Amino acid sequence: MNRWLLSALLPLSLQAADQVVVRSSIAPEQAWQGQKVDYIIEVLAKDAWAQIPTLPTLSVKGSYVLPPDNQSVRLQEQIEGAQYTGQRYQFSVYPQQGGEIEIPAFAVEVKSKVWGLADDSVTQQTIPPVKFTSKVPPGAEGLTWLVSSESFSATQSWSDETTEVKVGDALKRSVTLTANNVSGMAFKPLYYPQIDGLGVYPAEPSVEDKRDRGSLSGLRKEQVTYIFEGAGRVEIPPIELVWWDLKNQQLKKVVLEGRSIKVTGAPKSSSVDESITDESMSLWWQMGLGVLVLGLFWKRKPISESFAARKKASSEHEKAYFRRFMTAAASGDPAKTQAALMQWLDKVNASTKSAQLGPFIKRYSDVEWDVAALFDNPMELMRLMKKARNNWLKSQRVKAKCDDLLPKLNS
Repeated sequence: MNRWLLSALLPLSLQAADQVVVRSSIAPEQAWQGQKVDYIIEVLAKDAWAQIPTLPTLSVKGSYVLPPDNQSVRLQEQIEGAQYTGQRYQFSVYPQQGGEIEIPAFAVEVKSKVWGLADDSVTQQTIPPVKFTSKVPPGAEGLTWLVSSESFSATQSWSDETTEVKVGDALKRSVTLTANNVSGMAFKPLYYPQIDGLGVYPAEPSVEDKRDRGSLSGLRKEQVTYIFEGAGRVEIPPIELVWWDLKNQQLKKVVLEGRSIKVTGAPKSSSVDESITDESMSLWWQMGLGVLVLGLFWKRKPISESFAARKKASSEHEKAYFRRFMTAAASGDPAKTQAALMQWLDKVNASTKSAQLGPFIKRYSDVEWDVAALFDNPMELMRLMKKARNNWLKSQRVKAKCDDLLPKLNS
C-alpha cells in the first residue's frame, strides 16, 4: 500500500517541481571586502513566461546590497526537450567584513503567464541559499567601509581659492568620487567634522551609474558649505580615502588637502570709520554713543540670556538631533548610530507610548525592514531615514494646515 502511494504521488511531485524552475548563484565566490559581488536569481516556467512581480528588499549581514536596476534579462532555455521562458534578476552585494557570508533562502511569489490565456498562475517558490567568502585586504583590518576596484579617483574643487575671508563669508567644497565596477550608491558618505568657529552644512549628495557593454562606472558627488562664524585662524581638515586596488593588490590612500583660512572681523563702513576717527566729532554723537554703550551694559544679562536661549533652542531642534545621527552613521559605529537615531526618534515622538523605530520606518517609508540588520548597513540606513524623515515632515506640515483650518470650520 505504501509503495503504491509513493509511486502515485512521485510523478505529481516531479511535475509540480518541473513546471517552475528557480535558481540562484553568486559570482565571484571569493571576493575582497568592498568588491562588487553579483547575486543572480533566475525563474523560468514551462511553456510559459515566469517573473517575480515584487522583489524583496534584501538585507545581508555585513554587506551593503543594491537591488536590480530596470535592465532585467529575459531568459529562454530548453530543458529536457521542453521550452522554458523567464527572467533573470541581479543584485549587487558589497561585503564589508571578512569571512563567510550567506544569503539565506527566502520565499517569493512567481507569476507565470501562458500565451493565449487571460489569467496568470501565481505560485510560492523558495530561492535557494548561496554563500561566498569575503577577504579583508592586508592593512585594512578595522576599516568599517572599503571600496575595492581596479580604478578609483577622488577630486575636489573650491568655490574660492582665497586664504583670507571675513566673518559671515561662505566657502563651498565639492568632492567627486568615481570607481570602476562600483555603484555610486556603494560609496560611504563623507564625514565632515564639526569645527569651532565654523558652520558645516553638507548638501544632499548625487549619485550616477554609467553602463557600457556590461561595464559599470559609479560616480558620487558631494558638496559641503562652510560658514565662518568667528575671527581667527580656521583649519579645514583634509579628507582621507582608503581603497583596495584589485589590479595591483595594494591598499592605497587618496588625500584631498584641507585649507588654512584666516578669518577677519566684519568690515565697517568708511563713513562710520571717518566719523569715529574725526577729531571734530560732535558732542551729541559722543553722548549718543555713550548712552548706547551704557544701555547695552545695563541690559547685558537679558541679552546674554536671550542669546543663550536661542542657542539652546537651536541645539534642541529635531534637525540638530538628526544631524548628529547622520554624523554617527557616517562614522560607521553601530552603537553610536543606534543611540543617536533613538534620541532623534524620542525627540519627534508625539505619542504617549515609547518611540519604536520599526513602526516609524514602516509608516513613513512604506516598506517593512529588518531593523537590527539596518545598523550593519549605514548607507542604506541613512538613505532610508532621509526618506522617512522627509515624509514625516510633510505629514507634519499637512497636520499643521488642518489644525489652522479647524477654528474656521468650528466658527
